[in-house]
Amino acid sequence: MPPMLMIFRLKRPERRPISLYIPLLLAYIPLLPLVLLALVSLPFLAISEKTRQYLPLVKALPSLLIATRGTRVSVESNDHTIYLYIK
Repeated sequence: MPPMLMIFRLKRPERRPISLYIPLLLAYIPLLPLVLLALVSLPFLAISEKTRQYLPLVKALPSLLIATRGTRVSVESNDHTIYLYIK
């Protein structure tokens, strides 16, 4: 199952922290036409020798998207701390 929610937190000293809950379904909907266009163009790309070597990468993209679930990124500086969590 692909990730459905991204949590973005920005902590600042002496200020109130900012938390954003971003539903990733809103990001998937605009990407849907690009995915459909890619699916239509795949048979044409498979004809060429040079582009055929990239087809395993295209095949692995859905599993890479699913593997992003549970990713945590933390960036800290002197005045800000940023947390990003993909659920």
